[in-house]
Amino acid sequence: MTLQQLEYVVALDTYRHFVTAAEKCFVTQPTITTQVKKLEAEIGLILFDRTSTPLLPTQAGELFIEKAKMIIRDVGELKNMVNKELDSVEGKFTIGVIPTISQYLIPLISGNFSAKYPNTILKIEEMQTEYIINALQKKEIDMGILVTPVDETFIREVKLYNEPFVFYGQKDHPLGRKETISTGDIEQLNDLWLLNEGHCFRNQVLNICTNTASNKNIHFQSGSIEALKKMVDNYGGFTLVPEMAINKNDKASVVHFSEPKPIREVSIVTHHSFSKEALIDALRAEILDKIPKSFDKNARFMKVKWR
Repeated sequence: MTLQQLEYVVALDTYRHFVTAAEKCFVTQPTITTQVKKLEAEIGLILFDRTSTPLLPTQAGELFIEKAKMIIRDVGELKNMVNKELDSVEGKFTIGVIPTISQYLIPLISGNFSAKYPNTILKIEEMQTEYIINALQKKEIDMGILVTPVDETFIREVKLYNEPFVFYGQKDHPLGRKETISTGDIEQLNDLWLLNEGHCFRNQVLNICTNTASNKNIHFQSGSIEALKKMVDNYGGFTLVPEMAINKNDKASVVHFSEPKPIREVSIVTHHSFSKEALIDALRAEILDKIPKSFDKNARFMKVKWR
């Protein structure tokens, strides 16, 4: 039994003629005849007296048709409710954002988003990638913002932008005097400052810089890109940072990569049952409005994997 079959039965009751009912349902007369016969065979009831003119429902058919009308009406109300749910951004939602994105992106969008959507409450938590993935699988959070692809079947990815990596080294660093650098220039450099294990950005950097040796007697790893920048400022060496981590007050040499630039792909991720499409669209629009326009215009790039 299908909803379509129920609609055919109700149409037959309304128009009392197979050809007219078929025209109103935008199908051929044989289609509606076949589908009604299949339904009658399935339920074991004859719904219409085909010997009468005009067509009349049987006694059992009248009861069935009344119930069918109720079902069709209820389904229509359900569709309206779902459409309203999809079009609404109101509610309270939890979003996990990886630390290397949150400290630069969230302050940019929070003010405008809050003003535009005062009835939307976003609880934003800094979480490492694996925790976001696990929380989405358990449906403990509604969305995440992280580096993709994550290649998980239970996760839906909505791409936001490609963010380039940038070289950050002391003023006297040999590469600091170059206009641009390539990934080959830094593959074997030592004195690289890294994030702690567990950060996907660390894994991406290690895929670019294969030498982690250091000639310094202080070995420091941090969960903060800003802390690594300060180590470069005050102690030397270099690190790689996402472009949004660069600001006009930086003391070190900042050098961009030549094409194809190494980038990280940033996306909104949700579990497949998350239905607030309007919220995803609103959040995506706000983010794309605030990030550097160049992020979307890089025609050639080299995506750096972290998994």
